Amino acid sequence: MAETRSRTQLPMSEITAGTPSAEEAARAFQRGVELGREYAETALRRVAAWAEENPGQLLLAGVAVGFVLGKLLFHRPRSPVEELD
Repeated sequence: MAETRSRTQLPMSEITAGTPSAEEAARAFQRGVELGREYAETALRRVAAWAEENPGQLLLAGVAVGFVLGKLLFHRPRSPVEELD
């Protein structure tokens, strides 16, 4: 018969070290906010460059996004179909 050996997996030391202090949490949050701003600025520059090169495509993309958002946000529920007796 084959022997089965189990290995216990213990959590990493970063997990068992405890909760971060308020100062560390604030620094991590600030880094996240800065990264988010950088990504948003990069995306804005890329969209602006695309708009300069392809204004017609940007217009079509805007119409498509507006249509989808309109369908999602302002859709009317269908009325139930009356059953015939």
